[in-house]
Amino acid sequence: MLTFVIWLVVALLLLTAVFLLASVMERGDGVPGDAPYGSGIAGFWRSFRAGLRHRGRRAAVRPVDTDLEAFFSDNVEQGPAYVDAEQITDVLVRARQQATRQLHVGTVRPPE
Repeated sequence: MLTFVIWLVVALLLLTAVFLLASVMERGDGVPGDAPYGSGIAGFWRSFRAGLRHRGRRAAVRPVDTDLEAFFSDNVEQGPAYVDAEQITDVLVRARQQATRQLHVGTVRPPE
């Protein structure tokens, strides 16, 4: 029983550390000063409680009838593609050049 309690406490401490780290990393990705609940542990706790409050209130979402062609035509991106063929070609050329170079000169001895 004592082993179970110890593992439970360790798991809860790790869970808290992961939540805190995720909160800090999420705030680091945003705009400076864009923390609605503050920063640090107090801001994390307020944000965590606000998330629990919103979890109980789910808005009713009505389904929308669309056909597949309309769905894909509405979601076409106008910008450049996520993966550009020229960028991939450049990366492959550089990788080939690095692979053909000797990286560790003098470490391999010729057979005698």
